[in-house]
Amino acid sequence: MSTNKARLHPKKLISCLGIVATSLGVMIPNAAYTQTTSTPVIRILRVTVAGGTTFKLQENWFRQSTEITDNNKKCGVRTGDKFFVATINDNRNNNAEYREGNRVERLRDYYTVTFDRPLPCNRTNQTWYIFKNHVQQLQAVPIR
Repeated sequence: MSTNKARLHPKKLISCLGIVATSLGVMIPNAAYTQTTSTPVIRILRVTVAGGTTFKLQENWFRQSTEITDNNKKCGVRTGDKFFVATINDNRNNNAEYREGNRVERLRDYYTVTFDRPLPCNRTNQTWYIFKNHVQQLQAVPIR
């Protein structure tokens, strides 16, 4: 068999290979599954304000910590403390506000959070409110 007369047509070859590869990608959509799976993100809140801050329960989110007399409804934390967050809502679109005299508190200035572990005051399974300017939100991705 003589191969000297055989000619490759690069444009046709590339086009055909492209069509075959595309059709395989459509027929086998999970071909790249291991490369595209979402990695869980670990969320952490770190207290950044000097002097610490206070997590508050829902009925007290708008109160100053000194106004909350029931210690079961607040949890004081120190500067530099870090907490693993289970859920967090930034309340960005929430227009709820509380007015008292000249003071106005807006819910969108607070994070609503639940935690993976109990807070230092041993409160579990509760939703807490924290002033956004007192904490920094961090994220980490676990290494496998």
